[in-house]
Order: sequence, then C-alpha cells, then structure tokens
Amino acid sequence: MTTHRVSFAQIKALTTTLGEIIVDQGVDIDIDMVREIHQALTEIFPQSFSLLINKKNSYSTQLDALILFGQLETINKIAVFAPNSLAKLSADFAATIPSSAELDIEVFTDKNDALAWLKQN
Repeated sequence: MTTHRVSFAQIKALTTTLGEIIVDQGVDIDIDMVREIHQALTEIFPQSFSLLINKKNSYSTQLDALILFGQLETINKIAVFAPNSLAKLSADFAATIPSSAELDIEVFTDKNDALAWLKQN
C-alpha cells in the first residue's frame, strides 16, 4: 500500500485497482480541488479502478464539485464508508446527484463490508 497526498486529502493505493480517499477534517471541496484529485487519481491508477470514500472526517462538497467528481471515466465503482448517521445522510444524498447516479455507488456503515463489495466483480 502506498499513500499519496493532495492539498486537502490523503489517497491510499490499497491495490493497483483500488484506492481509498480520506478528506481532511473541515474541508469545503470545490471544483479546483476535484480537478486536483482527478489528476492525482489518474497518475496513481493508470487503468480503471474502484474507490473507497472514507467519511470518517466531517467535510462538505460544493454541488458543482460533486457533479464533476462523478465524471472521471476510469472509476468503476465507489463505496462510501459512512461511520455515523450524518455521514450516511450526506453520502446517500451525494449518490443521487445525476453524474453520480450513472456510477455504481453504494453506501456502507461498515468499512469491511464496503471493501468486500468493491472487491466483487
């Protein structure tokens, strides 16, 4: 496993086709940040990959940034680990955004369940 850093988050390459994103506490993600993380993800994962979004920290995402995030074509599927009810509510809403709705996204309250789902074909 290798760990990479962007200005507002940590990206862990768990395997060559599976990454985990942990956004820093209190961040408000905007379009420029999404472009930054897209660039990092395409450098870390040259082929298609799946993502675990770890919402252990509290942060917000602007709507236009949320729409843009779901447009990275090399993402196979996304599991969101939401360890509390507020994080789950936020993740459930994000999964309904039009660009996200086209992706295979599931929200989990257990990290191991999320990882197991990502590893399924």
